[in-house]
Order: sequence, then C-alpha cells, then structure tokens
Amino acid sequence: MTPGIVAMLAGLFGVPLVLLVWGHRLREHSARQRRAFWGAVAGHCVAAILAVTFGIFPAEEWSTTDMVRGFFGFWALLLFPLLAGLVAVGRRPS
Repeated sequence: MTPGIVAMLAGLFGVPLVLLVWGHRLREHSARQRRAFWGAVAGHCVAAILAVTFGIFPAEEWSTTDMVRGFFGFWALLLFPLLAGLVAVGRRPS
C-alpha cells in the first residue's frame, strides 16, 4: 500500500472517528478545544468537497504527473482537518 492510499484511508475513516470521539460531551471541553474541534470539522468538510470534485474527473484527463488531483484526492482529507484545527486554535474568539 502506498503512503497516499494510507493517508486517504486515514482521512476517510480515521479522522471522522477521531472527531466523533472528540466531539462527545463537547460542552465540557475548554473553549480552545471546542474551537479546534469545529475547525477540524470545517476542514474535513472542505476537504471532502474538494476530494469528490477532483475525484469525478474522467480517467482520460488524468496524467502521471497530476499532483493537484493526487493531493486533493489522497492527502487533503488528512491534512485539511489538522491545519484548520490549528488555525482555529490560534484565532482569538471575537
């Protein structure tokens, strides 16, 4: 299994499982943890939309050097929630 496949499976199944466990009794967590949680949820939603969008391109349009499609199809589901959670933690509440 390639690292891209492992990242896709972790982003497709692992991230939602972690968010499900993390979101249990969310009101009891600190404000910083709640911001990180909602940032990760938003990041995963955006990544899922992009992954599906890039995944529906017909196979005739693929190339061996198509890094953008590979990134959004394999890595975005894992990386976007992490980055969005970090951005949300660093942001001050208004």
